[in-house]
Amino acid sequence: MFGAWAKRAATNHGLRSMPSRMASATRHASTEATQQSGYRTAYEEALSLIEVDKKERLKMLERVDKEITRVKKGNTPTQTAQLSALNAVKFDLQVKSELNDPEIRRNFSNGNLDMERPVYRYLRQKQFEKTPRKQLLQRVSQMNVTPDLLPLGLVPTVEVNIQLKGQEGPVEPGVFTKPEQVYKEKEKLVGGGINYSIEEHYNGKMENTTIEVPKVDVTNFHTDKRLYTLLFVDPDSPDVANKTYQQHCHWLITNVPLSATESTVVGGDTVLDYVPPHPQKGTKYHRYTLIAYEQPNNGSEKVDIKVDKREGFDAKSIAAQHNLQPRGVSFFRQVWDETVTSIYNDVLRIPEPVYGKPPKPQRYIRRAVYIQ
Repeated sequence: MFGAWAKRAATNHGLRSMPSRMASATRHASTEATQQSGYRTAYEEALSLIEVDKKERLKMLERVDKEITRVKKGNTPTQTAQLSALNAVKFDLQVKSELNDPEIRRNFSNGNLDMERPVYRYLRQKQFEKTPRKQLLQRVSQMNVTPDLLPLGLVPTVEVNIQLKGQEGPVEPGVFTKPEQVYKEKEKLVGGGINYSIEEHYNGKMENTTIEVPKVDVTNFHTDKRLYTLLFVDPDSPDVANKTYQQHCHWLITNVPLSATESTVVGGDTVLDYVPPHPQKGTKYHRYTLIAYEQPNNGSEKVDIKVDKREGFDAKSIAAQHNLQPRGVSFFRQVWDETVTSIYNDVLRIPEPVYGKPPKPQRYIRRAVYIQ
């Protein structure tokens, strides 16, 4: 709707669309002309047109701001709808006034983003929707994260990034990671019978590990601060009694404030402390899944979740009880290896369970012996 409004406004001011104008400038700037003094190159002409377009849009933006001020002073039944439409037009003009600026494009390509500016939020959101979200949806579907943990038809609106200690970038959704890549050096690093912190325990040689709490970034596109709940859960924990699998909650925090400019997960209220992944011996791969839920009323309300156990967790039930809306997800997979034994012994400090069928007894055919 606001796109059409802006287009009509541009037409009324004698403006053509930017692509057609830039194409026209390119056609008229021949190679011969650019070599003659006094003629501008097609690039210079395009920059000039971009600047003219920007000025016109900023003029329209001033009029929209005045209209927003006028509507706010009134008290009509349609005030909320009017403000919503006007703010949409305002955002559209703010974005398009800078969208074709070469410096903006260059900064974005180099990762220099100022998420306070509408144009960067717009470009970042389009980037997320183009490739990462499509890949994420494909993998959560293929590996049954939906519907095991999330409702069918979920379309993420935020990008959840998990960065493990010692890793430069975020974990790609669905890949395999190792519980701990340096546990095998334990005997060299730790003296017997002495309790160390995790850092001391491994002499600072922790790389690509899920032992410590990962750094989590929830890239979102709203300027206001909203409260989120973060859940880290394993839906593939063995349920021996029922001979099936159950959810095991590894981490649960609520009331985490996030915005476009403050997207790193810090603060909030810890309901369940972080427990590192520990895929059990004899089980299939585990899907360790981090879900970002927006809290009620567009993230304006706090929640008070009470959970007394980690096993038998039900993510969908918790979300329904507290009106939590899933907005983003990421996950990685792990299988048992010998380092998990050390996690049980040194971090969890509980006996390590072993699952799977016991080895079959070897049956030998005894040779018949005849007595003469």
